[in-house]
Amino acid sequence: MSQDSIERNRDTDLGTVRINNDCITQIASMAAMEVKGVNSMGRGGDFQFLESLVRKTKPRGVKIQMKDNELKLTLFIIVEYGMEITKVADEVQVNAKRVVEKMTGLILSEVNVVVEAVHAHNQRRGG
Repeated sequence: MSQDSIERNRDTDLGTVRINNDCITQIASMAAMEVKGVNSMGRGGDFQFLESLVRKTKPRGVKIQMKDNELKLTLFIIVEYGMEITKVADEVQVNAKRVVEKMTGLILSEVNVVVEAVHAHNQRRGG
């Protein structure tokens, strides 16, 4: 089963509620960006980046894994220069877990953070 086809289903008296991976990815990405010191989301590795080009969507820097009924997230971030990387990463873990669980009702077994780069204010974007 591919990562994008996994949906979280909840049956109700009126039907079924589904939470798609794209929704979870978006929530986790926004939660990470709320943390002071996060400049942007990373690409999430070359494979995810290439896959996003084929799917015609931009990478969001979040990888979702479902294994043995456990939901695991990996967030790829770029940290602002001068910030304490471990502190920023810890806060991203806590905030992403809190927000995703609160908004979706799902329980995350792991939230991993990969710091892909450090961004200096005087760097030009895209170049």
